[in-house]
Amino acid sequence: MDWQQAFRDNFPITREKIYACQAYSSPLSPRVSQAMQDFFSGVTHARADKPEWLATAEGVRVQVARLIGGSARRVAFTKNTTEGLNIVAQGFPWREGDNMVIDDQEHPVNVVPWLHLRRRGVEVRVAATQDRHVSLDALWARVDDRTRLIAVSYVQYSTGVRADIQALGARCRERGIRLVVDGIQAVGLLPIDVQAWGVDALACGAYKPLLGPLGLGFLHLSPELLAELEPAFLGASAVNKVRRNVADWALDAGTGGDARLLEGGNINYPAVYGLAPALLMIEQARIDRLAPWVLGLGAQLDSGLRAQGYELFSSDVEGANSSIVCLRHPESFALRKYFYMEGVVSNLLDTGAVRLSFGGYNTPAEVARILDITGRFASDANLRRHLLKPTASRPY
Repeated sequence: MDWQQAFRDNFPITREKIYACQAYSSPLSPRVSQAMQDFFSGVTHARADKPEWLATAEGVRVQVARLIGGSARRVAFTKNTTEGLNIVAQGFPWREGDNMVIDDQEHPVNVVPWLHLRRRGVEVRVAATQDRHVSLDALWARVDDRTRLIAVSYVQYSTGVRADIQALGARCRERGIRLVVDGIQAVGLLPIDVQAWGVDALACGAYKPLLGPLGLGFLHLSPELLAELEPAFLGASAVNKVRRNVADWALDAGTGGDARLLEGGNINYPAVYGLAPALLMIEQARIDRLAPWVLGLGAQLDSGLRAQGYELFSSDVEGANSSIVCLRHPESFALRKYFYMEGVVSNLLDTGAVRLSFGGYNTPAEVARILDITGRFASDANLRRHLLKPTASRPY
């Protein structure tokens, strides 16, 4: 059995329908859900306790670091991408007159934490993009001597366009600017090396290409940024200790570049247990095989849709393309409805585009099937009119 078939076999949904919606949420493998059930079973029957949970979390921390080219001691578990970005936004040592740069294609998750800083006097600059494609030059046009931070997505949610993080990181290092990356649409599918690429903060949730459950994410920090942060809140953790042997007590907060100081109280241990086998599946499939596979599927769909005359927001340029393809049609809702009827899971974005996104479990035959559907939809006006008629109240 080849690696792709072995990977696909982890996802029973592939025997029921074409799941082209990983950018929204990954289907759970039974290996993931079973690991979480085992955790709860252990708690129910008192077969496990916190030392075991902590040991498992440390193992998963190592898995995460290995996947992203980072250090396990600089990985903090979070609830989601949003929490990771807020830890940076609120803990960064902003000074009067400082500014930071985002772009006009970012998901609200990578916008709201930064716009909220305006209440503290931080100038937030929004770089204008051309044809929805984020370029390094567009970001850099908003940079000046008071720019302290740039925040960007590795892969944009609404276009699938991939940023050149390596080149951006090099420029940021030259100017002493901190680079913050939202990695949720890429980590687990595409290569990333946070240390070599100069990424100061990588925030990511577990439930998309990482194949894990909801309610868990991570934040990886460079030593420099970790040393600079003043956490907005602290709690008891593996590295935050209270010294009771001095008058009025004292707090020994984590030192030595240990991101666990940012974890207050219990982390989401059930989800950590689920993430462990998800990361193992990725390790077994290997990023050097997953990345060209899903990029090939995206390129196959992109080429076919362009030939059918569809307007695409995504890119067909090598290095800017990804496993996400976004198309717009005047009757996008009807197209998504047609996909649903034909057993294809996709989603409709706030931009009016239909987004199709692939994981390692998808196949070229599935892409060909999707193109059959889009071809009929594009060429058959009667079909489109029929699909636009009201139907029973069911979600699409």
